[in-house]
Amino acid sequence: MRCGWGWLLLMLLPVVSARAQPAGVATRPAADDGVHFSARDSLVLLLDTPEGDQGHLVGDARVQYRDLELTAYRIDLLFDQEELRATGLPVDTGIVGRPQFRQGGDTFTGQELRYNLRTERGRVVGAQTRIEDGYLQARVVKVTEDSVLYVQGGTYSTCPCTDGRAPSYSLRTSKMKVEGRWIYTGPIQLYLFNIPTPLWLPFGFLPAIEGRRSGPLPVQYGEDERGFYLRGWGWYWAISDYMDLQIRGGIWTKGSWQISPLFRYAKRYAFSGQLMLDYLHNRSGEKGDPDFSVTNTASFRWTHNQTLGPSANFSANVNLTTSSYLRAISESYDDRVRQTISSNIRYSKSWSQAGRSLNLSLSHQEVLTTGAVQLSFPQLSFSQRAFKPFRRGTGSRERWYERITVSYSGTLNNQFNFTPLPDETLLARGDTSALDISWYDALFSPSAYRRATGQDVPFQFRATHRIPVSASFSMRRLPVLNRPFPVTFSTSLNYQEDWFIRTERRSVDSTGRIVTRSVPGFFALRQFSTGLSASTTIYGLFPVRVGPFEGLRHTVRPSLSFSYRPDFSSDFWGYMRTYRDTTGREVRYPIVSGVPVGRTQSLSFSLGNVFETKRVRTDTTGNVQRQTLQLLNVDLSTSYNFAADSLRLSSINISARTSALGPLSLNSSLVLSPYALAPDGRTVNRYVFDLRRGRLARITSFRLSASLSLRSRTRLSGAEAGTPPRARFGDPFSPDPVTSPIPSLLDPALHYADFSIPWSLNLNFSYSMSRPARRLTRSAILNVSFDFNLTPKWKIQGRGGYDFVRGELSTTSLFIVRDLGCWQMSLSWIPFGRYQSYAFELYVKSGRLRDLLRLRQPRSDIRGRFQQLL
Repeated sequence: MRCGWGWLLLMLLPVVSARAQPAGVATRPAADDGVHFSARDSLVLLLDTPEGDQGHLVGDARVQYRDLELTAYRIDLLFDQEELRATGLPVDTGIVGRPQFRQGGDTFTGQELRYNLRTERGRVVGAQTRIEDGYLQARVVKVTEDSVLYVQGGTYSTCPCTDGRAPSYSLRTSKMKVEGRWIYTGPIQLYLFNIPTPLWLPFGFLPAIEGRRSGPLPVQYGEDERGFYLRGWGWYWAISDYMDLQIRGGIWTKGSWQISPLFRYAKRYAFSGQLMLDYLHNRSGEKGDPDFSVTNTASFRWTHNQTLGPSANFSANVNLTTSSYLRAISESYDDRVRQTISSNIRYSKSWSQAGRSLNLSLSHQEVLTTGAVQLSFPQLSFSQRAFKPFRRGTGSRERWYERITVSYSGTLNNQFNFTPLPDETLLARGDTSALDISWYDALFSPSAYRRATGQDVPFQFRATHRIPVSASFSMRRLPVLNRPFPVTFSTSLNYQEDWFIRTERRSVDSTGRIVTRSVPGFFALRQFSTGLSASTTIYGLFPVRVGPFEGLRHTVRPSLSFSYRPDFSSDFWGYMRTYRDTTGREVRYPIVSGVPVGRTQSLSFSLGNVFETKRVRTDTTGNVQRQTLQLLNVDLSTSYNFAADSLRLSSINISARTSALGPLSLNSSLVLSPYALAPDGRTVNRYVFDLRRGRLARITSFRLSASLSLRSRTRLSGAEAGTPPRARFGDPFSPDPVTSPIPSLLDPALHYADFSIPWSLNLNFSYSMSRPARRLTRSAILNVSFDFNLTPKWKIQGRGGYDFVRGELSTTSLFIVRDLGCWQMSLSWIPFGRYQSYAFELYVKSGRLRDLLRLRQPRSDIRGRFQQLL
């Protein structure tokens, strides 16, 4: 080994004569293992000293050996010991040229450093390093050959460590070990600046690498009517790059407990999904109290999305839960007021070249308040894009029949309907056990279905076929006017056929009750309609100029259409039956659902108006730029049914909208009825202008909405400025379950404070008036949301509204946040309403320590009543 270092000294002799070389210029390799060195000021070699041969690099010294890199003001090379020693230059303001050691992914800075090249062990005094989003300071750090770090007098914080200043908070321990993915510590204590706090733990361990890793999940603590609780604690397993598993739990001092396993899987560009089961054993009240109860509720959720090829996809969103579970465990406002839940599983396939698509699905809908369930399986749909069956080859002039287009769409639906009878009805029958029959019990048991719903047929089958046929023709010159006037004519024929496997029969029994029975057998309901329409476009130009606006164009699009549909409720079609009620009157009824009643011979008219102008601007180079600006849209429509026996003219609908006022947009709609009202409020077959001269119609409804959105420019630049934290690119699991908090109503995570936007204001006003008869109903509501930076570190957010008709405020919430550097303070307040509450929190910004270093008052979000402060 001595011979090898002697060869290195021979290589250094030419450098000694130069005494110095520019920084960043490396010499040739000193040996086969590749030692590179450089210095700005000087390089001195001392041979045959009492400590052996030595080399001294001074001024921006650098040594590179394999994956090791050492920089400092001064580096000493002890060739006999094969050791490097590095120090900085003490000055009045501190130390210049601190030693910096890099090996692999580890980086250290310190006051002095020693490293043995042969044993690959080192020692750093006054060390500082960064571990992901945290900073580690230590009196002494020892590095072993297997990259294990032993720390004495360690201090860990997510606040930047500056010379001579303590971080705003830190976790301190006398000894620490960093091995692989984890940091293990001895007794650990929380310090605020240099002040110790009573928060002390006998040991600790923290993740030391970025990304997914197995380990414990942070715990949340608090208090509610079930007592003091610990929630969210558990364990996370990073099974592989494509799947992981976490199990969370919760316990309450009054006996309630909860367990929530979550399994996730993902492979980029292939599939992703998760399975979650949540089980809650809930004990409410005290034993012996009238309101004491013990319930077991559960929730199951499955989401899945998979690409089966360039034209096929499979997705699932299954949500099975109960209202008692949502009220007992969820702190989300949306969950607590939810009335329905839905699930669906879907497979889709498309043939783009042929224009065909296929969808197969299962859907589930449940009303939580009544227990009514609608389950559809299978749901099958197939569609064929419009094509021209009589079209000849290209190149020849198109004949009129070649313009005919045909398309097809078909659906098949097998639906299970479960609507339980009211509890009072079942109790009156004496069938108390029917109260416990659930929809999935009734799904597989016809007798259970009959007892719970009082109906005999649980499934309704229906298949529908739709074949629309249409054709369009253009005429450039009208024969009557004998002048250019382009008009587009369209004709259509729509055929629909519905298949059923059961029909309905009604009769009256001896008690006068209507009895409905189902008759099995195939039945087809066939219907059709036809139509003809004509449309054109008329342009009007007005050469006016107002400021930067040049010209005004008025585009008018009138359209006239006629549609016809026969009365399929007549006896000719055979879709209706009759029975006689108790008075002997004959009552007609359809034997299947969806039978069109009444003939239609309707003439419809619509008129669209668009007002536009051009904004003319000249840039600094003299180029003129013209931008089309849409000022106003006004639409009008009505229809006349020749087949109706009365009230043939329909209501007149007028709508207008504009967004030409910059941040202000306006929308309005007006419905006019041409018929008058009788004294009792009924609409009679008399026109308004016949009874009241000077009035063409009466207003039945009017709506006006206005929205104003104002926002200042962001102070930051770049795509990432002012955006909340996102998942890392390439991570198939988002967000990281280790740092994901359990959502709650007043959690600061739901109120992201973006200080890069100084202020924003959103105003939404809606007014509606409805008067279909004599009674007038009105509504006028103003909703406001705002976001202001009071100072560079203070922000206030809020939302609320006011009902001018009722004279009362809607749900209002305020959120105040203070940026404290590494900490953040927030106050959330809902001053009134059903969920009147408040929450004050002081927490560390770091997601890794947020749940550990968090002060919350009260400890339960949604149950913290404002009156508790009084």
